[in-house]
Formats: sequence, structure tokens, C-alpha cells
Amino acid sequence: MKAAFIVDDPDIAAILVDPMRRAILTFLRQKPMTQAQLADELGLSDASLNYHMKILKNAGLVAITKKVAEEHGIIQKFFSPAAYLFVYDLDALPKDIARYFYPVSIERSWGVMATLAAKDGKAAHKELQGINGVTEGLSRLLVDTARPYARKETAHGNEALAHEIYSKAVRAWIGQKDAPKQRARQKARR
Repeated sequence: MKAAFIVDDPDIAAILVDPMRRAILTFLRQKPMTQAQLADELGLSDASLNYHMKILKNAGLVAITKKVAEEHGIIQKFFSPAAYLFVYDLDALPKDIARYFYPVSIERSWGVMATLAAKDGKAAHKELQGINGVTEGLSRLLVDTARPYARKETAHGNEALAHEIYSKAVRAWIGQKDAPKQRARQKARR
């Protein structure tokens, strides 16, 4: 599967507005699964899961990665996602679609800010007043950071990959925040 998929197509984003479809992709990135396994993990009826899988398959967001014949002649189909990590380009999407992904971006920003506050309470605390700005900045940097990974392949369960992409984006954001301070220090030394 691809390491990253930049969601910048409104039609694909409209499919992924549904949180259950995003959950399906999240489960499948850990290991290939059958529809019966997914239904059990997600607590869905077979019919409900089949509905979501049909939409994801038709959009090319999931694919059959292997088939296994059971004793009774039933063929089990195992599915995988098109990519390990789906990153939403909120700037490229129409606002009526992008707004569905904004809460996820805000939660991500709060997580980053909480982590920074745990490390250095006063440095991150100043940013809390502008969480929307933090969210927009981090979202853009995440897209920029993930873009080269869209051409790379990865294996199931590669959590290190997600950590790498997110860490690079956060470091870039911190670098942007620190750049004015560094320029001021350099100017003061002259």
C-alpha cells in the first residue's frame, strides 16, 4: 500500500466524511482483514459493513490483497487500504466538505499543544489562545510533509511511519514559530 494518500479530491473526501469509513481504513492499515472480521471489530452488521466497503472499493480506497480458500470451499477475501495514512488537504477541499475534517485537525492540534506544554509549559501556553491558527498551520504542514510519502510503499502496521510524518510536520511548525525569535537574536548580536 502507499505510505500516504493526500485527500484533495472533493469526491474522495465526500466518501471519507463518514467516520465509519475512516474507521474501516484505520483497522485495515494494521493488517488485511475480511469483511466478517471488520464487521466484528466495528460492531456492524454484515449488511452495513458491505454497504461501506462497496463505496470504498468503488472509489479505490480499499482493495482485495489476498484470497484464501477455506475447507468448505468458501473463498475469504482479505482487504487492505489504498494507503497507510490519509491526510486531508483542507485548503484544496470545498468548505462544506472540509468542515467535517476540521474537528479531527483541532483534536490533533490540542494533542500537539498538550505535548509541548508538558515539555515546556509556558512556551506552548501562549499558543492556546490561537488554536485555530495552530490547527491551520499544522494541517498545511502535515499535507506538505506527507506529500513525498504518497509515492512510497509501506507495510501494514507501520506506526513508525505515521510517527515520522507527524514528527516532521510538528518540527516544521515549531521551526516556523521559532524563526522570528531566532532572527531577533541574530539582529541583536549585530
